[in-house]
Formats: sequence, C-alpha cells, structure tokens
Amino acid sequence: MSTRLKVLKGTRSALAPRLCDTCQSGVVRRGAADSDEHIYCTFIRREVRTRIVECNVYSDRSQPSLWELRQIAWVLDIDSRRQRIGFVRAKEWEKQHENEELIPSQLD
Repeated sequence: MSTRLKVLKGTRSALAPRLCDTCQSGVVRRGAADSDEHIYCTFIRREVRTRIVECNVYSDRSQPSLWELRQIAWVLDIDSRRQRIGFVRAKEWEKQHENEELIPSQLD
C-alpha cells in the first residue's frame, strides 16, 4: 500500500523559468561568460542576486499594457436619435463624448 503526499509551497524546482527574463521591470545584462550576468529590478530599484520564480508584481512584457489595449479598443456606440448601433474607435468616441467616461465607474 502506498501513501500519496501533496506538498504545497515546497522547494521550487531549478527548472522553473526565471521571471526577470520576461518581466517589464527586469533588466538582464549578460557578459561573455555565463557567470557574468547582472539582473536589476526597476520596480524595487535593486540588483537581484537570486533566481526569482514567483513574484507578486510580475508584469509580462510580451502582453500589452492596459494603456496599449485602450489605444486599440473599439467602443459599441448606440445613437438613439438616429437609431444606429455600431463600433467606433475609442479616440473618436472620446471626441464625441468629452464629458462622459468610456468605462462607467459604477454600474447601477
């Protein structure tokens, strides 16, 4: 009879990818030798000397930021006077509705 154990938050594997390589805050400088590598975190403004595999402020640089997403967003515009529904670019919508928010702060 075998016993099955599940370890939670145990020792992390050395095979886990280092987050600093793909984080927006990570600056990785590599020299000619493998040992000549320096990692700097712009978020904490310090050099990182350990292999980071879990971080609560990690931001994947391959994913677009919220600002970038808003630049390419389309808004569903409903014009009740003309009885038209259609998509417009967020910038065009903001020009037409200067006093209104694109995303309501609170839904009723």
